[in-house]
Amino acid sequence: MVKVVSVILYLVGLVFAEALRFPRRVSRVQSRGLWQSTMGPSRLVEIIVVAAVVLGIWVFPLAYAFTGWLQRLDYSLPAWTVYVAVGVFVISLGIRWTAQRSLGRQWSFTLETAEGHRLITGGIYSYIRHPIYTSLVLWAAAQPFLLQNALAGWGGAVAVALIWLIRVPREERMMLEKFGDQYRQYMARTGRLMPKRRGRDQAV
Repeated sequence: MVKVVSVILYLVGLVFAEALRFPRRVSRVQSRGLWQSTMGPSRLVEIIVVAAVVLGIWVFPLAYAFTGWLQRLDYSLPAWTVYVAVGVFVISLGIRWTAQRSLGRQWSFTLETAEGHRLITGGIYSYIRHPIYTSLVLWAAAQPFLLQNALAGWGGAVAVALIWLIRVPREERMMLEKFGDQYRQYMARTGRLMPKRRGRDQAV
């Protein structure tokens, strides 16, 4: 029963996350010509990261929830670990909601900036540079407990690892190209994924 409830919660989280993104997707399509990549012509690395996210957070979990294809890879964990994971998962959704409210129309699924793009430094962004990625880290931490399957559970961790190793450094280079010293000053007072401690010289 606990496993069933945890899978349902995960699916609700997917719907919630997509509901947050949907208006931004529509606005991006309507203003597509205003968006541009500042990372050069090659899109292969970005495609790999996006594919990992789609597979790890969407495709494998949905296959686990609605088919028996991945059943051989199931495992079992104590119920209390699921309860803790539920708390972490809810926090991740709260951070996602707060971050996307702050970003508004400037949210993008890929590494692009819009014409008239401005640097968001208010709200949760006054403490963390990448709160949406923070929410994904928490999501990936909870996923193996909510979806107790080697592929469906750990696919999110692989996707988020790629985001951390590939996407975050590229995004920060893009923002430095776009905003220069303004972004350097912003980096000095904020952490990447969690608030920066006072007196620290390096971002978390």
